[in-house]
Amino acid sequence: MLINLQDMLRYAAEKNVAVPSFNVYNVESVQAVWQAAQKKESPVIIAFGESYDSHMPIESAAALIQSYVRDARLPVVLHLDHCRSQRNILRALRAGFTSVMFDASAKPLAENIEDTKAIVRLAHDLHVSVEGELGYMNEEDGTGSVVPGTGYTTVTAARQYAEESGVDALAIAIGNAHGIYKGTPSLDLDRLDDIRQTVTVPLVLHGSSGIPVPLLQEAIRRGIRKINVNTEVSTTGIQAARDFLASHMDPNTRFEKMTKAAETAMSQVVETYMDICALKK
Repeated sequence: MLINLQDMLRYAAEKNVAVPSFNVYNVESVQAVWQAAQKKESPVIIAFGESYDSHMPIESAAALIQSYVRDARLPVVLHLDHCRSQRNILRALRAGFTSVMFDASAKPLAENIEDTKAIVRLAHDLHVSVEGELGYMNEEDGTGSVVPGTGYTTVTAARQYAEESGVDALAIAIGNAHGIYKGTPSLDLDRLDDIRQTVTVPLVLHGSSGIPVPLLQEAIRRGIRKINVNTEVSTTGIQAARDFLASHMDPNTRFEKMTKAAETAMSQVVETYMDICALKK
């Protein structure tokens, strides 16, 4: 069943766990996530990034995902990820997304708050949740650099943003980054503690792929309620496709068999992160 992010994260807070959010790009990635969710009987957030709109229109992605989950027993959030355009937010709302992530984090704090407030008003009228972001991270596709110790979310800014914007969830920067980490990532858990004690909205960690499991689970224990996973699912699918093609040189090899191999591999990664979020590993 489709629910909004606020309801999903309320469940996570009650259980003191996190709910994983997985980005999807096509039917195989949707099936990889959905099959894992059914196998694990796990609540899940299925996310479609604004940047994928040129590959698959937002409306088509919504219809595809809804066809799998609409009548399901498991709670599912249909989430628009990293959207900077009000126009695309409106498209997502009309298409039936139950949560949107409005990313104005590159703007000054006051402008971020005002722009986010406008999105919150639109979304809340339709009972759709809004996630915001505060602090600097590199680009969603992993480009750009992150200098350790810079761009972190401050406690003061988090308090003001949470109180004034009206968001239902707040993505923070505490050493996490999008894409493949250069070296071993380190999270500022003391900063997480300070923010958690200051704001009442659920906290979100982007860039979870590649963070050591013990560190990621400690962040969950300290109050992270949603983790975003994209890179590891994507790179695993690509490697599975490469391995399949390397071992199937016959010109009659079927395309759908290659994509099924990628789907199976991606689903295994999804299962792993579901266990991590439930603090089972």
